[in-house]
Amino acid sequence: MIHRRALLGGLALAALLPGAPGAAVPPDEAALLEEIERYLNNITTLKARFTQIAPSGEMATGMLYLQRPGRLRFDYDPPSKILLIATDWRLVFVDSSIRQVNTLPLAETPLGFILDRQVRLGDGIEAVDVRSGGGEVAVSVARSGQAEQGQVTLYFAKAPMELRRWAVTDAQGLVTTVILEELQTGMKLDQKLFRFRDPEIFGWPEG
Repeated sequence: MIHRRALLGGLALAALLPGAPGAAVPPDEAALLEEIERYLNNITTLKARFTQIAPSGEMATGMLYLQRPGRLRFDYDPPSKILLIATDWRLVFVDSSIRQVNTLPLAETPLGFILDRQVRLGDGIEAVDVRSGGGEVAVSVARSGQAEQGQVTLYFAKAPMELRRWAVTDAQGLVTTVILEELQTGMKLDQKLFRFRDPEIFGWPEG
C-alpha cells in the first residue's frame, strides 16, 4: 500500500530555501522565473496522466485534474483506493482502504501557491537555484518562513514551456517524484471532479 506521507509529499510543491531570503536573482535567472510565472498564471485548467514514484521505489499511476484558482484532484488507478482533492480552502485526503479522511487548510500547505489566483514568485514565495540545460528549466521554490515543509524541484520543458515533473524531498530526506504525461491545458472540466462527498456521511465505496 502506498504510504500516506509519500502521497502528500508527491503533491507538496514546497522547497527548502538554501540561499538567504531576499538575495538578488541574476538577470538570466530572473528572466526564466518570469517565464515560469507567466506559464503558471496562464493555466486555467490542466489534466494529465501521472506516475508517482515513492521513496521505496513503489509506483502508482492515475489522472491529475487542476483548475485554478484553488481546485485539484488526484485520481489513483486501482488497486489504490486513494483520492486527493483540493477544493476551495481545503486539501482532502481519502483512503478508502482504511476508511480514513484527513483535511488540511490549503493555505497551510505548500501546494497552495500554485493554486493561487495569481502566482507571484517573490511575493511570499521564494525561488532559488534556477537551472537551465538539456531543453529543460528546473526551479526550487518555498513559502517564506516555511522551509520545514520540505523541498521540491519543478522541471519544465523549455520550448515550449510545459510542466513535466517534480521531485519532493521531505524533512527526513525521502524523495517522491511525480512525472506527468499526456498533459493538456485549457479544456473544460466537469465541476463534479472537485466536489467532495464525505464518505463518512454518504457512504464508503463498495469493495
